[in-house]
Amino acid sequence: MLYPATPHPVMSLLLLAVLSSLMLHDAEAWSAGVKYAVNCPDRCSVDRCGDTQRCTRTVLDDCGCCQVCAAGRNEHCYRTVSGMHGVKCGPGLFCEFYKDEDDYGDEYGICKDCPYGTYGVECRMTCSCKGGVCDRETGACLTLTFFAKIASKLKTGPQIGSEVGSGQVVAQSTDRSTAPKRLNPR
Repeated sequence: MLYPATPHPVMSLLLLAVLSSLMLHDAEAWSAGVKYAVNCPDRCSVDRCGDTQRCTRTVLDDCGCCQVCAAGRNEHCYRTVSGMHGVKCGPGLFCEFYKDEDDYGDEYGICKDCPYGTYGVECRMTCSCKGGVCDRETGACLTLTFFAKIASKLKTGPQIGSEVGSGQVVAQSTDRSTAPKRLNPR
């Protein structure tokens, strides 16, 4: 069977329909109803990002294109969400997921503080500070004033005769009597 040199009109219409639906899909990837990162466009456009003026904190969406409102401590969060407000945990927090799913089949949980020794968005960074004590949001090393005060009160230099069992006897005041002390009966 030989194929005609010119495409059949039905095939042309089908090809046109497929191509136009693909272009429409890319245009809708930035719409408000889209929430999964698999719908990320090829190129980011700041013009299509939502407003974040009312947000207390913001983080990048899963596509890495737009700043979105971040959920705070003990607020709900979702797993593969992009471009939705208040569903991705802010810096210093991670989403502790429940075993159940919501009515739409999405995994969700509650934003909790980063575990000891980690920081950043979703606690992906490891703290390199001495003792692993760092700011959970920025990773800056922290100096705890409580421990600094205790350390300053400790004796820093050697004290003569102050150590138990040092063998050095220091004259003590003799205010006390050497006689045995007896208690009066009642």
